[in-house]
Amino acid sequence: MTTIMQTQAETQTAHTQTAQPQPDQESGPWYTIRQASIMSGMPETTLRYYETIGIIPPIARDPSSGHRCYNQEDLDLLETISCLSATGMSLEHMREYLGNRAAGAEAAGRQIELLDEQERRLDQRMADLRARKRYVQLKIQYWGHVRDHDQAGATELINQSAQIIEAAKRSGNERLAG
Repeated sequence: MTTIMQTQAETQTAHTQTAQPQPDQESGPWYTIRQASIMSGMPETTLRYYETIGIIPPIARDPSSGHRCYNQEDLDLLETISCLSATGMSLEHMREYLGNRAAGAEAAGRQIELLDEQERRLDQRMADLRARKRYVQLKIQYWGHVRDHDQAGATELINQSAQIIEAAKRSGNERLAG
């Protein structure tokens, strides 16, 4: 009975070890998930999540502890992912962008399309922020008139600023709807 249990445990251990890559001692220094998190600027939970959903390929594991071991190539990939994430790129587009990298020149056109789409989204966000900023500036002026007991000036400012108010409302509603 003990022999059967040991054999099953050995089989399970062997399966676990072959299912995940192991660190190669000759490929340079290895980093813990905490170190990779600090270097990439992404939380450890995000690194685990990105690995789970396939944004990051399976990370090598220390065979004795099972902890993730990041190499320099992994860190370079994390830097790219961190930058794409900072632009607000969706996970779907990130996955496609990262998958296209290996195709080189053949995928360059699609890479440009993905980045052009992201640039358009950023332009829209910037326009929305400018509209909101104009509204805040308007309210600062309005409250300046109120503070100075200038109700006529406050009313005139509001009447002249209907477009700013509408643009700010639209930018907020589009954000919520999108």
